[in-house]
Amino acid sequence: MKKKKWMIVMVAAFSALIAGCVNQSNSSKTDAMSNSSKQSKSEVLSYRTTYNSKKVTKQAIVYLPKNYKKNQKHNILYLLHGSTEVNNGRSLLYKEGNFKQTFDKLSDQGKLKNTIVVFPTYYPTEKQVSSNYYSDDPLNRRFAKNELVQDLIPAVEKKYKTYTTNTSKSALRKSRAHRAFGGFSMGSITTWYVFQYDLPYFKYFVPMAGDSWTVASDGGASEPAKTAQVLAQEAKKYPKLSFKILAGVGQDDGTKSSMSPQINAMKKLPQFKNKIEYYEQIGGNHDAPTMAKIIQYYGSKLFK
Repeated sequence: MKKKKWMIVMVAAFSALIAGCVNQSNSSKTDAMSNSSKQSKSEVLSYRTTYNSKKVTKQAIVYLPKNYKKNQKHNILYLLHGSTEVNNGRSLLYKEGNFKQTFDKLSDQGKLKNTIVVFPTYYPTEKQVSSNYYSDDPLNRRFAKNELVQDLIPAVEKKYKTYTTNTSKSALRKSRAHRAFGGFSMGSITTWYVFQYDLPYFKYFVPMAGDSWTVASDGGASEPAKTAQVLAQEAKKYPKLSFKILAGVGQDDGTKSSMSPQINAMKKLPQFKNKIEYYEQIGGNHDAPTMAKIIQYYGSKLFK
């Protein structure tokens, strides 16, 4: 009889121990999930666009900041890659520049908080990827002139909450103060096109390691004054629209020879007075990590 009672007590104790372990395990899982929801993350967004009269499906990587809340308004930055910087239809800029760490750090510092960052590609399909970056120019212009506002922005800002009330062009114009566009190398060439064609939809522009080719290829070097004048004409069309150009390049980057003459010519024009900055990253090269440092530098100047 005593042995039977002893066995019952042991079974009860063992059951209590197991229950405690299960509860602790579930609690740990809950804590882990809770912590995970507070961390930044990236997602892949698919959308449709038209190229050569054919519908194609494209993908963009979307960085969601720490403590992301789907019903909270967010600023939004679009960052475009350089020549051939894609794999399986997705931009490699996010990974190669370790931009998750960059934007996490900026958020921790109280800069660029509540900001979504989109990494699209200007290539319609993998077939257009070429080592001859001069052949990318028509794709850069097309992306800025058509796809960006017509297809990409509506797809992104319909899914994620920004400061626009809807994705009509009127609403996108009204929310331009909370929208920025930047790019690296050929993505920078695209950024100048975005300034030229899409100024009503963006307030901030971050061209990095690339000049404007609106007048000629490498026009920042060969035709800096003409290039500056063309860009100034676009600003003249919208005298009531404020904007900020935050340009940057690596100290040892060869594209500096094209950017610097253009920036200097722009600074001489009244349309760009106090509206353009130019930063050289010390020891920087023509690579994604340097671009991340430039973004880090300008982090406190976006969405102000």
